[in-house]
Parts: sequence; structure tokens; C-alpha cells
Amino acid sequence: MLIVNDIFESIQGESTDTGKPCVFIRLFGCNVRCTYCDTLQTKSMKMSVEEIVSTIKHKHRRIHYVCITGGEPLIQPEVYSLIYALTGMNYKVSIETNGCMTIDSDPYNRTYKYIMDVKCPSSGVSDKNILSNLRNLHMIDEVKFVIANRKDYEYALECLRKYPTKAKILFSPMFSKNNKALIGEELVNWILKDFDYDTNVRVQIQTHKVIGDRKSVV
Repeated sequence: MLIVNDIFESIQGESTDTGKPCVFIRLFGCNVRCTYCDTLQTKSMKMSVEEIVSTIKHKHRRIHYVCITGGEPLIQPEVYSLIYALTGMNYKVSIETNGCMTIDSDPYNRTYKYIMDVKCPSSGVSDKNILSNLRNLHMIDEVKFVIANRKDYEYALECLRKYPTKAKILFSPMFSKNNKALIGEELVNWILKDFDYDTNVRVQIQTHKVIGDRKSVV
């Protein structure tokens, strides 16, 4: 059984799949508490893998992209049974993880992808990062740094120097509680200065911070 917070459809608000219609499976619980957390969970329900898959098949049958998120999905080991059930039915699957749980170096032919955070100092939990995860990510995967200031940015650079990764690299400006980007032009200028133009890095805006967290909840 998995402990589920929500199952809903919306558009993907971040990652290289930004803007695509997506079914979100939001699992309950997290192992860290970021200062900027915007996912306060107040309800939960126990569901089997079969029940979750049936919900997606019958209530969200138009959409074939599924994002498993949280909280932190990897604190529930049965999440992999859910992933394999969905990929076995030809769903495109991504799993969002906070980077503070171990990601194994699993087979290179896997079809699901990780979207992994690295927590910068402004998160308040950067000491919880398992940075060796960066070496276990594949080209299909993505790693995200939420940047609030120059200290965060320099922390991100140091992580990438010490732990080179094959994953796509995403830098996101942090937003304030009233959904205003804390930095923007500065972040772009830093990246243009410090990265070659053919590197696997991009600036990403968290779309749901701009248009609102619109969703259809089951």
C-alpha cells in the first residue's frame, strides 16, 4: 500500500516537460522541511498500486504522462512497484525527488526519469543532500537547483564541479510567498558568464508560480 495525498491532473509546471498535460500522483510525507515548501499536506489515504493505476486509467485516460511527486516519494519503497506498473502500460513516468534519499545506479535502459532537486543553502536543508546521487543520474534525468541569491548559485557550481552529472541541469529562480521571482536577470547573467554555450544547463521558470496551481483533484 502507498500513502497518497492527491491524484490530480494539471500541466507540468517545471522540468523540460513544462507545459505538458500531466497526471500527478502526490505521495504523502517528506523527510526534510525546506524553508520555501509550498506543499503542506493535510490529508492522506492508503491506496494499492492497482487502485492508483485504475484511477489513472479510468479518470484520467486522456493523459499518458504521469509525474510521481510528494512530499518525498522515495520514502515509500513500494513507489517502484507503481513506477514499473505504469511504465509497463507505456505511460511516460517521471519521479520528483528532493535529492536527500539515495538514488541507486540502476540499469541504463530504464524508461522513467528522475527530476532531482539539490537543496541550496536558502532551503535550510542543504546539509541533507546526498550529492553522490548526481553521479548516478542518466542523460534522461534532470537535476534542479532553486536559486535565491549568489550564495545558492555558488553552492550549485561547487556541487557540479565535485559531482559531474550526465543529467540535464536546471536553474530556477526562487519565488517569494507572493509569487515574485527573487532573482532573474542576475541569474541569467551569471550563467552566461560561467557556462559554455554547449553545456547541458538551462534557466527554468516554475510555471505554476506564474499561472497559479490549477488542478483537477480526484
